[in-house]
Amino acid sequence: MVNALSTGPTAGLEQWVPSVLVPGFVRFSSQRREQAAGLEEMRFRVHRPVALYGAGWSTYLGPQGASDRPVGLPVLEAEDIGALVERLAERSLYAHEHELAEGFLTLPGGHRAGLAGRAVLQKGRVTTVRDWTGVDIRVARAVRGAADPVLRAVKAALPDRAAPSLLLIGSPRTGKTTVLRDLVRQWSDAGQRLVVVDERSEIQGGPGPGRFDLGAHTDVLDGWPKPAGLRAAVRALGPDAVAVDEVGGAEDVAALEWARRSGCAVLATAHAGDRAEARRHPIVGALLRNLVVDALVELGPQGRLQGVVRV
Repeated sequence: MVNALSTGPTAGLEQWVPSVLVPGFVRFSSQRREQAAGLEEMRFRVHRPVALYGAGWSTYLGPQGASDRPVGLPVLEAEDIGALVERLAERSLYAHEHELAEGFLTLPGGHRAGLAGRAVLQKGRVTTVRDWTGVDIRVARAVRGAADPVLRAVKAALPDRAAPSLLLIGSPRTGKTTVLRDLVRQWSDAGQRLVVVDERSEIQGGPGPGRFDLGAHTDVLDGWPKPAGLRAAVRALGPDAVAVDEVGGAEDVAALEWARRSGCAVLATAHAGDRAEARRHPIVGALLRNLVVDALVELGPQGRLQGVVRV
């Protein structure tokens, strides 16, 4: 790991960059500080240069630093992508089979690597991914105050609820996890007892204590599938509220409904472009139809609040 980055906003990310480009990444971090502080994605694609993305900007990475044009920059080969995936999986692809079958790897610090490549099927189900052609590392970060607009709007929409159940929706890259993380922290520091079921170690930012502050009264069930974790949380830890990221299936919905009917508030996120899309969604819509949540919180680009709708 490069010591020059150890205290910067991109600290630790250089370990995923090909060695020939590490000096360029160091220069990017020092010369483009505002972009480095807002770095959201690092994309690695076969026959393309490494690309960096933030809110409203993108650039390419070369040995001398960032470049807004790809001409003349080193491109990645299939062997480079394969070596990167091996590093991301800590040299043990077998140990990460479950994640690989879903097309991602969870990284230290709560970052996530999405994988593009050829699916290996058994009886019609994806068992792993091979012949990788691309990796997208999505950078996790805590933003204190990210939930402030949501809390104000929820208080105005639901003045009679001290800790309402909320569903945060938005398209990919709208900051749902970041807002959820700060919402958990603020509720917890205000005295609410919360349990976070962190299936992919992304909310708290890694196993163990994690690297993100989730508040003084928060417990974390790390690596638990949401349905099992929610039931364990309610039965064993006595929370006022439970929180999960990315509701994805009917079992998740059933477990959230059970937690709500058991007397806990629920906080959850889900993918949906807007409130109309959420209501039509076969999974997300069930949370609304069954009155599992009190309000729908719609987020736009960069986590900007688009509205709070009482259910």
